[in-house]
Amino acid sequence: MSGTESSQGAVTRRTFLKGAGAAAGALGLAGVAGMTSAGGWLAPAEANAKPEEHVAYTFHQNHCTGHCSLKCTVRDGRLCKVEPNDALKKRYATICMRGVSEIQHVYSSERIQTPLKRVGERGSGEFVPVSWDEAIQTIKEEVEKVWDKYGRDALVVAGTSDVKVRYPHLQKVLNAQNDGRTGIDLGLGNGYGPMFGQASNYTVGTADSRDWVDAKTIILTSTNFLETSLVTAKTFFEAKEAGADITVIDTQFSTTASKANRWIPIEPGTDGALFLGMITHIIDNGWQDEETMRTATSFPYLVDVQTGALLRENPVEKTDQPGSENPFLVWDPAAGAAKSYLECSTGALEGEYQIDGRTYAPVFEMLKRSQKEHGYTVAWASEKTTIPEETIKDLAYRYACVKPATLSFGWGGSNNYLNSDICGAAMGIIAALTGNFNKRGASVGIHIGGVYNGISATLASWPLPASAKAAKQEMASYRMRTESKKVHAYIAMGDMFQQHYANMNVTREWLKSLDFIAYIDIYHCDSANWADIILPACTKFEANERVESLKSGYGHLLLQEKVLDPLFESKTDSEIERLIATALGYGDAVPPSAEEFCRYQIEHATDKKLEGMTLDKLIEGQGVYLLPGGDETNRAFESRIKKTVSGRVDVYNEKFISVGQQLPVYEDPDEVYVGNAMRDKYPLQFASGRTKFHIHSMFCDASWIQDFYEPFMDMNPVDMTERGLADGDVVEVFNERGRIKIKVRANNAIRPGSPRVYEGNWSKYTIEGNAQDLTNDKLSPREEILSMGTSIAWQDCLVEVRKA
Repeated sequence: MSGTESSQGAVTRRTFLKGAGAAAGALGLAGVAGMTSAGGWLAPAEANAKPEEHVAYTFHQNHCTGHCSLKCTVRDGRLCKVEPNDALKKRYATICMRGVSEIQHVYSSERIQTPLKRVGERGSGEFVPVSWDEAIQTIKEEVEKVWDKYGRDALVVAGTSDVKVRYPHLQKVLNAQNDGRTGIDLGLGNGYGPMFGQASNYTVGTADSRDWVDAKTIILTSTNFLETSLVTAKTFFEAKEAGADITVIDTQFSTTASKANRWIPIEPGTDGALFLGMITHIIDNGWQDEETMRTATSFPYLVDVQTGALLRENPVEKTDQPGSENPFLVWDPAAGAAKSYLECSTGALEGEYQIDGRTYAPVFEMLKRSQKEHGYTVAWASEKTTIPEETIKDLAYRYACVKPATLSFGWGGSNNYLNSDICGAAMGIIAALTGNFNKRGASVGIHIGGVYNGISATLASWPLPASAKAAKQEMASYRMRTESKKVHAYIAMGDMFQQHYANMNVTREWLKSLDFIAYIDIYHCDSANWADIILPACTKFEANERVESLKSGYGHLLLQEKVLDPLFESKTDSEIERLIATALGYGDAVPPSAEEFCRYQIEHATDKKLEGMTLDKLIEGQGVYLLPGGDETNRAFESRIKKTVSGRVDVYNEKFISVGQQLPVYEDPDEVYVGNAMRDKYPLQFASGRTKFHIHSMFCDASWIQDFYEPFMDMNPVDMTERGLADGDVVEVFNERGRIKIKVRANNAIRPGSPRVYEGNWSKYTIEGNAQDLTNDKLSPREEILSMGTSIAWQDCLVEVRKA
């Protein structure tokens, strides 16, 4: 619906109807009465001196981890204004360009307007409109065929983050497999998470980003915080105004780098080498915080020098046995003997000790030896990262000595290399070594968004029958494409296939082999083309009841209220879930209505933060409720550390002894490292960064956003000149896995040799192909022992570029 605007900024009737007709034609719907004709819902509004108008409230995306509650004005049945909810305190009354663009995006030409049934080859994108009855009946018949032939666990029900939370019961009531161990954004957490009690969750910060205002030093690495966390970006500037010295480490000169005190460019995939070099420099200068090391970390625990095993009071079969049950031992210098860490707060950090004829040394001693043995000097780190030695030394000094210091990293950069778990472990160690955790201004981890890092409340779960249990997952999601013997059908919610799987060439062959695919989404993105049946879902602005869903995050309970009636023939997520469950015989198991589910979630919650709250009170409060303590900086992640094996920061991981990574041992990235022979043929380090314009693959079709951004590849002018390219040329980007065609844009902020596209661009906007045709889907050899599975090497990718 992009095009000419009226003087009031609204889309004109002419362009509105023209765009709607184009959408119908693209889907083969032009002859479907009541959807695009002037007599249907797209009929132009009549001129009216007193237009019918009402206001309603909803919340925006889950996937960006923001917390925006929106006040929506509807005039003559059209969404005409979206603004922050004025019931919120000013600090939380936020909206970004994506939220504002919903005025147009709700009416996007890419909306899936009616249920669709595939008529061409799978992947061709050829569909015809069908009724809801026919679509649901087809899903019923095809799923039952798969169940009868292969068993109930032959079905996968999975969704992207924003969509999955809106179908909370379907996977369980259908006894389907899930999409666990996805390989997305988990790499650093595999190393950092077990140290800080986050071994089975997305890694988050030990405090939320409001804590930064108390920091003297802040290091942001591999995160473009000011774009990916737009609505909490104020915390960055509050910290800077309070005097924090902010350093950004990034391959590219990002928006965040431009606002920091300094930017340190780094060779892609070498962040771990930087932190290992800093560790050596800190130890060599005696800048470590020994008191915190002794009392709050595993640095004093004794290690068998020969086997690498930690010493406990009693023999242990499993390394995850809690220290409270079988304490770790430290060396008590005063007693000249080993004692329980629970009884001795002055354990030695260095030296060797003989106990029962065996040699033991503290973890810190073992770290020093490892650093020396592997040559992790500042000079070595400088060679790996291309960061000058003096810069590394200065950064180490600032972090260790100008305290409190915060270390923040992101989900999209160094997280997505095969060596990311090693990098995460080095980050955790440097925080533990310097005592920069769980103190005001001393936070470590990922600080993106408000949902994960702010105080939240636990809502009640709908009581499901005992039979409603998800099937045991056959294998990690990223292995299903080539190894699964069970999966034959897939109900996908949102852009699963483009977003969750690297190397689309392999994904396409897998999708062709499945017996049945159903797809649920609002917009017709790439993944929709692989479905047999497509169901059109509503946006967060549409509902057929007065309320649709709840969210808790960043100190608030938020409500999705009805703003608009469902557009086209779309249905709400709760209604789609009920339709599918009912067709397959499980309608009684899911909530009978969205309102009843929301009411149950609040009024049966046992979380004291929701005590006395009701759905009616939430509605009266314009759909927002500030939780007790929600205004305070959340430093409650200290409680996570209590979930580690020892109840402290566990910098030494016995589980990794078998692969020699109990302390981090650096490995080069899989492809992009300097010296790889592949670079003779594919010399460019290709990255797919995140942006303020999209949330992964969402909003690619929002025409208001397209006025400011269209898909292109950023490239340094030096690289363009070498290839005879001019700004705006269409180029072919290729490697052994695949190729795409896209416009190129000269950009001096891009490191030479490291071109970048924005993640999630749909193929239809990329000219030809999809960036996932190029990405690296190699898996870590440590996959089986990594707590969250391997991280797919999205960024660990070499390409060459030529004019198309």
